[in-house]
Amino acid sequence: MPASRSQQAYWQLHEKISSGELEPGSVVSEASLAKDLGLSRTPIGEALRRLAEEGIVEQVPRYGTIVREIPTSELAELFEIREALEGMAAGKAAERMTPSSLEDIARLCDTIDHEIASAKAQHAKRLEDEALRRFLAADMAFHLVIIASAGNRRLLDMIQQTRSVSLMFKARRGEHSIERVQQAASAHRAILQALTQRNAEEATRLVVSHIRASREQSLVERPRERNGVNLGTINLPHFVKQNLAELNL
Repeated sequence: MPASRSQQAYWQLHEKISSGELEPGSVVSEASLAKDLGLSRTPIGEALRRLAEEGIVEQVPRYGTIVREIPTSELAELFEIREALEGMAAGKAAERMTPSSLEDIARLCDTIDHEIASAKAQHAKRLEDEALRRFLAADMAFHLVIIASAGNRRLLDMIQQTRSVSLMFKARRGEHSIERVQQAASAHRAILQALTQRNAEEATRLVVSHIRASREQSLVERPRERNGVNLGTINLPHFVKQNLAELNL
């Protein structure tokens, strides 16, 4: 089924942000985007609302839409969520994945290997421009095929939203050295092997390890602010507060 105009606008805007063409802090003009993308303002507006829901842009009343700068503390939390959710998805996928899906992720592994080989042939030290875009697309598709194979639609929706934000950050943060991309490629091959062998425990372990390595490479190393938590600082449901009050807590 062909993508709707709204979906086309979403992915085109997604690429503009992930590539750095639209940088954090940029004000996004619906009229300019509609002209650049050859679409009406309606699908552009729908795409921007979706990006706002994912936390990639922020819509400010009477001002406009701004590409968000994601704080380090928020990104660290997003990576932690990805570890938990994608690890669980990988375990389920190992049990449910079809031969066709396994072939798909094998081809995605081949695509990344090809980008590495091409970069090395050109004596490049990092992936840039179109090569970087192709790697990021293959990397994201690799993970999403696994997640979708878990057979849990709500889980897929949650992870897609979380991964979108962290992908934006990874694309904007510094360079993707050949060494770094090779590490990702090796991790993908190991995950593929675990999935092929229907080893749910190993698939979970490898995906969690892969995401953790990505987090360590991507996040700026600086202390995260940690706020103390107690019953008074948590936004508890009203009925829970009532029951706790009866217990003098």
